[in-house]
Amino acid sequence: MSTQLDILALEPFYGGIRRSMLETIIRHSRHRWTLLKLPPRRIERRLTAAAHWFAEQISRSTARRIDLLFTSEAMNLADMFRLTPELSRKPSVVYFHSNQLPDPASRRDTPLDLVNLNTATAAVEIWFNSLFHLRTFLARASALVEKHTELSTRNPMPELAAKAHLIHPPMDLAAVHELVEGRSIVRQKRTIFIDTRDADIPLLNAALGTLHRRNEKFSLITVGPANGLSEQFPRRAVSEINEAEQIEALHEAGLILSAKIDATADHHLVRGLVAGCWPIVPDTGVYPELLPESMHRYCLYDGSHDILVSRLLDTWHLERPGGYMDDMLRALQRYEAISACKTVDQRLEELTVVHSVIQ
Repeated sequence: MSTQLDILALEPFYGGIRRSMLETIIRHSRHRWTLLKLPPRRIERRLTAAAHWFAEQISRSTARRIDLLFTSEAMNLADMFRLTPELSRKPSVVYFHSNQLPDPASRRDTPLDLVNLNTATAAVEIWFNSLFHLRTFLARASALVEKHTELSTRNPMPELAAKAHLIHPPMDLAAVHELVEGRSIVRQKRTIFIDTRDADIPLLNAALGTLHRRNEKFSLITVGPANGLSEQFPRRAVSEINEAEQIEALHEAGLILSAKIDATADHHLVRGLVAGCWPIVPDTGVYPELLPESMHRYCLYDGSHDILVSRLLDTWHLERPGGYMDDMLRALQRYEAISACKTVDQRLEELTVVHSVIQ
């Protein structure tokens, strides 16, 4: 077995953290990566059609050595294997940045409900960006299997649980400071950085509206679609595809606010913490495991607008707890590019060796 693997990476939704993570891994990995990608548009189209597009590209390319297939959940891997049977004989890893499995409480059936389940079943291993996400996926998959009686006779859940792993997304944290090196950026205590994509906009309007009525001065820097966010709050928008602009904004902001309930990951928050922003985030999803426990009582809120208002006011009017920075930096080390990429490399090597023995 060669000590350097040839890895084919397929990313149907190449943007945001998906793009950033792959670029970081490819830059720091000791393996050879070939990347095929599609732009980050319409996840439902990617789930139904990406496998066909990638299969056609692979069929047209010259023969290449492939030791392992690496892809995200934004594609139907089972379809991919039907279209390219030679890939089904290679070890495969699917990285779940998010998942499109239906909520267990949902009574609607859609054609896409089973795609992520089929993909997870087809993969040799499935990786998740947070422990919350891993547990949520398994719970939703289990509910889906129970709902479809034709699946219960060959219950895939024990196998899915065995192949599921927590692998934090490698992030180039040094770049958070390198991109603004030598520049004078003044941090504004009352400037709030908000990622509005998938955020609870009514919650933001309620909390920020209360602050506005109390004559609390603040301004917003937003990234992502801001449809529905009240125009009465002074703000400026930064590009979703310009990481340098986002990082500059994080150095300018005094705090970073999330209104993403049950978020599976938050790369803006990780970068914001490295940049020196104070976090105000929900007490659900990835946030309790992302932040050190010593910061929970000061930074987490329960999803209600009055507690969110209280956290924001505390940030501006009270002293911050001592010693939190050391705890936070230790917690962020799991994302640091070089060590995280070593973990990825080692696991891919182990997986390839085991698969070759089984074959």
